[in-house]
Amino acid sequence: MAARRRPLDEMPAEHALLGLLAQSTGSRHGYDLAREFQPGSELAEIIRLEPGMLYHHLKKMERAGWVTSHQEVVERRPARFVYTLTDEGETELDRWMTEPVGHTREIRLAFLVKLYLARQTDSSLAERLIREQIATLEEIEAAHLGDDQSSSFSSSVRALRLAQTRTALDWLRSMLAAD
Repeated sequence: MAARRRPLDEMPAEHALLGLLAQSTGSRHGYDLAREFQPGSELAEIIRLEPGMLYHHLKKMERAGWVTSHQEVVERRPARFVYTLTDEGETELDRWMTEPVGHTREIRLAFLVKLYLARQTDSSLAERLIREQIATLEEIEAAHLGDDQSSSFSSSVRALRLAQTRTALDWLRSMLAAD
């Protein structure tokens, strides 16, 4: 049985790395990228990425053509790999950054990574992301309101999803008000 491939929108760690590379003239070494995910950093509040997994994601991104790497020799130190964003990687990052997430559950990870990266580089993009996410969640909210109430358990699940969507909407609206 073939391994299930995740849709591109379900890859927030990879997109976070693409965003970090884009913010730093396109190239950084792995250890430098790993520091961005250390406890106490803003990005680590959103996503935890241990160094071993970071390198796994970088290799996967290299296979996808989003980054290239080369070994850099540093005097009196072990050689290190430097990763560079490709045009394909930049295109993918631009695509991902301009789309709201499609499910309320994705607010916690994918949307927060997008918002973090947008706030680092383009406040107008951050505001647009918030506004588009509100519109998307309002559609989700309307769909939850029209759901069939077939069983008590199903009804409870839909009530939870509706409450989560409304909470996310309240939070997003407060983000707009704070700016």
